[in-house]
Amino acid sequence: MSIALESSHLRPAASLAKTDSALPLSEAFAEILPSGLLRGQVVACQGPAAYSVALGLVSRAISVGSWLAMVDLEQVSPEALVEFDIPLHRVVGVSTGDDPANVLSAVFDGFDIVIIPAFRYRGALARRIAQRIRAKGVTVVVIDDTNEIRAGDTASLGDITLVGSDIRWEGIGWGTGRLLARHLTVSAMGRRSPRPLRSEMQLPPDSGTDLKWFQDDETDGVDELTDVAAESEELRWRLRAV
Repeated sequence: MSIALESSHLRPAASLAKTDSALPLSEAFAEILPSGLLRGQVVACQGPAAYSVALGLVSRAISVGSWLAMVDLEQVSPEALVEFDIPLHRVVGVSTGDDPANVLSAVFDGFDIVIIPAFRYRGALARRIAQRIRAKGVTVVVIDDTNEIRAGDTASLGDITLVGSDIRWEGIGWGTGRLLARHLTVSAMGRRSPRPLRSEMQLPPDSGTDLKWFQDDETDGVDELTDVAAESEELRWRLRAV
């Protein structure tokens, strides 16, 4: 006996898989990744703005509910995450120690997005974890600011490379001012793309929060900085505990 269920809240499994195969993206990144940020995909971020490109890429997905694991990336501060509007309570720092393959496999079981440095995605280790990435449907973002990754490390996954270029800073003159914004061109390249797609963007995005922090005649900015500092210390504790 079969029971038919009809409800606006129920969807066939096939449509669910199709809908949830891509993670949300900000508008600027959606222009160069028309298929979205796919689950089971590896994206390498290269160039001098690799860290900013990576954080900008995942910020939208984390802000709407996905969880992020940052592996062996202690140099990324909680303050940097806040600048990209990434909620700290959905970020966990992980140290792989002497057993990177098994630790990464465990991380892939519990997170939607994983950001790792290039030295953790090379050669034999990359090939060993590639199948796990596809099986678990986790999105892996590789920070490759020194161009360490060889073509063979990601070609088997049909992945994307994002490169930041034409970097322009705003707010500083000849010995005066302070850096307020960085504008750049981000190009997306992959074996499935007949030609690179490019998008002009500002990273970190202009949220207006940082400007409030510099208002000397307001106490709200001080309170906000205090809250961020408290969250930052909580995340640092978590980085040590994991």
